[in-house]
Amino acid sequence: MKAVKESYKHFSKSYLFTEIEARVVKSGSLDLVSLGVGDVSLPLAPSVKNAIIEAVEEMGTRPIGYGPTDGYPFLKKALLETEYAPYNFTLEEISINDGISSAITTMTSLFPKDYKIGIIDPAYPAYQNAARLEEREITLLPCLEENGFIPQPPKEKLDIVYLCSPHNPTGTAMTKDDLQMWVDYARAHKAILFFDAAYHAFIQSPSVPTSIYACTGAKEVAIEFRSFSKSAGFTGLRLGYVVTPKELAISSFWRLRQDVYSNGFAYPVQKGALQALSPLGKEETRAQVESYLQGAKVLKETLEAKGFLVYGGEDIPFLWWKVGGDSWQAFDTLLHKYGLITVPGKGFGPSGEGFIRLSAFLSPAKLEKALSRLETVTQGVL
Repeated sequence: MKAVKESYKHFSKSYLFTEIEARVVKSGSLDLVSLGVGDVSLPLAPSVKNAIIEAVEEMGTRPIGYGPTDGYPFLKKALLETEYAPYNFTLEEISINDGISSAITTMTSLFPKDYKIGIIDPAYPAYQNAARLEEREITLLPCLEENGFIPQPPKEKLDIVYLCSPHNPTGTAMTKDDLQMWVDYARAHKAILFFDAAYHAFIQSPSVPTSIYACTGAKEVAIEFRSFSKSAGFTGLRLGYVVTPKELAISSFWRLRQDVYSNGFAYPVQKGALQALSPLGKEETRAQVESYLQGAKVLKETLEAKGFLVYGGEDIPFLWWKVGGDSWQAFDTLLHKYGLITVPGKGFGPSGEGFIRLSAFLSPAKLEKALSRLETVTQGVL
């Protein structure tokens, strides 16, 4: 075999969710309830499903081939008029992609190799994994219990910073003041913020903005990434979007990247997304969002009633359960003794040790089953 990049040779062979799957299979149990991966558990909203079906039928009556590599104007226009109405963006500043993961991890390809990257810790593993594969210099920004899980700007200069709010995995969210702190840092150090807003649709707290562009000067330093995965149940359809403000002067380069690596995204899926942005679509998808948040609320109340310390759950359907010790050991105990699949905090980074992430992306039936098992967990067993 021909040589490959050294970063691939030395990269960890065990991706977090692959390791979880391996342990689940090894357990041999068939009666498990998953509170692990944050995948949707409710079907597509009816009007969204119908819009996709109608688009497929349309393709059966007339040829619809390659679409624009950065998305159809009808969807981009709808996003600007609904999600970004207060911010006066143009069609050229927004582009469609196949979800946040691929966009936020490859956006670094636009920037020099010597750019120093800051990544919140704990965080979605793809951030750090992608930076390591690119052999980038990484600085971890701890999100700890003592700082309210809000990352603090370092004294040194970073060139790119990954932020996520509401935060996966800790379940906390950054207020406008928290975000402004980072915008001010970026402006002072000429840095760029990669802002992952995957869970913007779940925000309930008045102090938490749904977009980083609510902050003064954010257009000068921030790129925002969103998707339809959680807000509209598109995890199996793959569709997202990214905002690259003209103040950053990178929209044309991102479009070039799209032209090189993509032939556009499915017409029926984009039609479904368009419907999700309609008044009826928003009403239907909002009901699903509220269902997941209600699940997080009762899960949290159940654990707190038993004396456990749990964070999150208000602005995102993730809970950050403090177990205190080895998070993989706690994972194994919950798996083998209680039949619950969770995610060990250490899998999200070193600052995640001592915690377990629970996902409330559950159907009502699964939620009831999970609650009955959590009721039996007692202090001192983890």
